[in-house]
Amino acid sequence: MAAAEKISLARANRIKNVMVGTFFTQALVSMAIIIRIPEIIDNIGLSKNLAIWGTITGLSGLGSIVALVFAHRFVLRFGTTRVTQIGTLSATAIQGLLPLIGNYWIYFLATLVQFFFFSLYNNAANAQALLIQKRLNRVVLGSIHGAWSLGVAVATLISGILASFLPLVWHMGIIAAVGFVAHLILNTQMMTRDEEARSQTKVRAEKKVSWLKTPRIVWLLAFGLLLGIWPELVMGDWMTLYSKNVMQLSASLIAIPYTAFAIAMIVGRFSTAWVSKRMPVNRAGMFGGYIGGVAMLAGLLFGYYLLPINQLLAVAVQAGFFFVAGLGESIMVPAFYSAASHIRTIPATQVLARMGLVNSLLFIIAKGVMGSLADTVGLALAMIFPILAFFGSGYMQNVVGRRANKLEAQNLENYPPTGSMPVVKI
Repeated sequence: MAAAEKISLARANRIKNVMVGTFFTQALVSMAIIIRIPEIIDNIGLSKNLAIWGTITGLSGLGSIVALVFAHRFVLRFGTTRVTQIGTLSATAIQGLLPLIGNYWIYFLATLVQFFFFSLYNNAANAQALLIQKRLNRVVLGSIHGAWSLGVAVATLISGILASFLPLVWHMGIIAAVGFVAHLILNTQMMTRDEEARSQTKVRAEKKVSWLKTPRIVWLLAFGLLLGIWPELVMGDWMTLYSKNVMQLSASLIAIPYTAFAIAMIVGRFSTAWVSKRMPVNRAGMFGGYIGGVAMLAGLLFGYYLLPINQLLAVAVQAGFFFVAGLGESIMVPAFYSAASHIRTIPATQVLARMGLVNSLLFIIAKGVMGSLADTVGLALAMIFPILAFFGSGYMQNVVGRRANKLEAQNLENYPPTGSMPVVKI
C-alpha cells in the first residue's frame, strides 16, 4: 500500500510542522556560534595561523563523509526518528561544549564527531520529510528547508544581541540547552517506528553505474556545486573574521551584513518555484552567480571605503549589497541539483551521491586553500576566492544549461535547497 493510506492527513500535517520546528531549532543551535568564530579561534590559539584553522574546519567534514556511508544502514535498523534523535541531541550537546576547548587538536576531534551527527540528522530528517511529502501529496520540502534558513537568520540576530553582554561560554551554553530541550520535545512528536514502517512504498531497483563509467557531466556538476555553495559558507564563517579583523566591527555590528545575506537566502529559496515558472532554473542560476559576484565585490569595496566616513553607513551599505548577493546565492544549489535530475545515462540518486561525496572532498581542500590565502595575502585579498566562485558557478550553470532541457519546477522541488540529499540505496 502507498503511504497515503497509512496515516491520517491531520497526523501527517502535525509531523510536517514538527519537521519545520526541528530544522529551525537545529539551525538556531548550530549557527549561533558564527559571529563569535574569532573568539573560538583565539581560544584554540590559531589567531595567527588561519591556515591551520581552515584545514581543521575542512577536515572536520570527514565526519560527514563517514556518516554518509553508514546513515542508510542506521536508518534501516533504527528508523528515521531514532537516528534524528541521536543526531540532533548529540550535535547540540557538542555545540555547547565547543567554547570550553582550548586546544585545536581537541577542537578538531570534537567537530569531526559533531559533523558525523549533523550528517546523520540531515539524512534521517530528509528521509522522513519525503515520507510526509508523499502522504500529503504536495511539496513540503521547501517550507521545511526554508525553516533552516529562517533559523540561521534568527540565530544571527539573537547572537548579535547576546554577544554584546554575554561571555562566549554562557552564550553557547544557553543556546545549546534551549535547543536540547526543544529537540527532546519535538522528537517525541515525530513518526513512530510503526508509522514509518507502514509508510514505506516499494521502489524499483536502479542499475548501478561504475564509478569509472560516470559521465563527465557529473564531475562538472560536483565542481560547480562547490563553487555554488562556497560563497554561502564564506559568508557564514570567514566574513565574520573579515568584519572583525579588517573592518574592526563589534560583535553586534558583525551580525548585520550576514543577517541581510541570510534573509535574502530565505526570500530566494521560498521563491524558487515562482522563478522556475518564468525562466529555466539554469538561466536563473547563471544570473544568480554573476549578480551575486558583483554584489559581493561591491559590498566589500563600499563597506571598506565608507568605513572611515561613517561606520554605520558602511555596515548598512554593505548589508544592502550582501542582500542582493544572498538572492543570487539562493538559487545556486537547487539549480545544480535540478540539473543532476536531467542526466539520462545514470540514475539521479547515484548522481547526487557522487556529487555529494566529491563535493565534500573538495570542500576539505577549499577550506585549507582559504586559510592559506588569508595567511599569505591577507584576509581582504582572500575574499577574491568566493567572488570568483560566484562567477564560476554562474558560468557552470550556463555550460550545464546547454546540455539540459528546461528544468521544470517539480524537478527543482524534488531536491531541497539546503541540507544533505537523502540517498536511497536498494
